[in-house]
Amino acid sequence: MSKIFNDAWMSSYGFLRSRLDGSTEQSTVGDVLRRKSGALPALVHTHPSETVRDAIGILREYGVSQMPVVGAEPPVMAGEVAGSVSERELLSAVFEGRAKLADAVSAHMSPPLRMIGAGELVSAAGKALRDWDALMVVEEGKPVGVITRYDLLGFLSEGAGRR
Repeated sequence: MSKIFNDAWMSSYGFLRSRLDGSTEQSTVGDVLRRKSGALPALVHTHPSETVRDAIGILREYGVSQMPVVGAEPPVMAGEVAGSVSERELLSAVFEGRAKLADAVSAHMSPPLRMIGAGELVSAAGKALRDWDALMVVEEGKPVGVITRYDLLGFLSEGAGRR
């Protein structure tokens, strides 16, 4: 019951739009996500039953380095995210012979990407991206996109992070 009313938990799942620390900084993770290329679908993803070849094709088609593995077509809830795949892990698995291109993604997926709420501050994303290659952005409990260090650097270099 305490999770339902815990502001930190609510914010991390994208349910709170206000800042928890009272900061006057305006830029949020949602702002970073909205600044990404409009050529991408809202949530680039793959499914557990798709092949490693399919997953590599999706990564290449959209020019992304990692994506969530979801059990259904979006919109999905955060709990429906089964895992993730990354170019780094897939390359290693294929090169070392641990994976075949015809294998199901479910046999080679990693744990789900770390989640961050769309209303969280850009500074929170910066801290999280020190340890994680990518973050899955959630809004109202639904995954809405993925951001990486590259995305955050692009956002900051455009001056958007300094309002």
